[in-house]
Amino acid sequence: MTTTALPVPQAPARSLPTWLPLVQGLAIASMAVDHASLWLVSGDIPEILRHTLGRLALPMFCFMVAWHALHSTHARRYADRILGIAILAQWPFMAMHGQPLGNICFTLAAGAYLAAYHRHRDPVALVAGVLLAGFTWLNEYGPLAFFLVLAFMAAIRWPLAWLVPLLTWPVLQYGPSLSAVSAFLGVLLLLALVTTHLPPMRLPRPLTRWFYPLHLWGIYIARGLT
Repeated sequence: MTTTALPVPQAPARSLPTWLPLVQGLAIASMAVDHASLWLVSGDIPEILRHTLGRLALPMFCFMVAWHALHSTHARRYADRILGIAILAQWPFMAMHGQPLGNICFTLAAGAYLAAYHRHRDPVALVAGVLLAGFTWLNEYGPLAFFLVLAFMAAIRWPLAWLVPLLTWPVLQYGPSLSAVSAFLGVLLLLALVTTHLPPMRLPRPLTRWFYPLHLWGIYIARGLT
């Protein structure tokens, strides 16, 4: 591939990359489409939206966690925050699924903790990462989502590793399906965005940090009122 490696500096740069807000916005929007189609609106069109636009969210969130985990000044604190979000979101997520299923943020936290250990040799991060990784089979999307985070961490350093999330992961995650095609296109779009210089933009921090638990609680309450 002709793409260049995304730098992983010893001391993270003060300014964030210009692609980050756009990826954040796309991830949030596609996740909202996915969950609204699953829990709020029924019909053929919402189902198609869920298996197309909704499939952009997972690779984008996994990449953002991989990037932040490798660049955050306080890597374990970043992982702690993801774990906190997972805990806050778990009740509405599990209640709406109707089964003991962990939300994706537990899986994302596992990858972030292991990155914190890799960067700082933090034993607490190692223990937390290993424990959370061991339970990914109980979470939404299973262990493959955890390996997707690790694959993106590798891709940030070695561009050829993009072949794993681009060509291998979609079919392993979804099988030969419309969802797999959409996931492939999502990774392709992600690769294009992170290797392109974009105009500066900014999203409100509360939106990017707390949207996941808040929107799940909002959907849960809305379902209870109908």
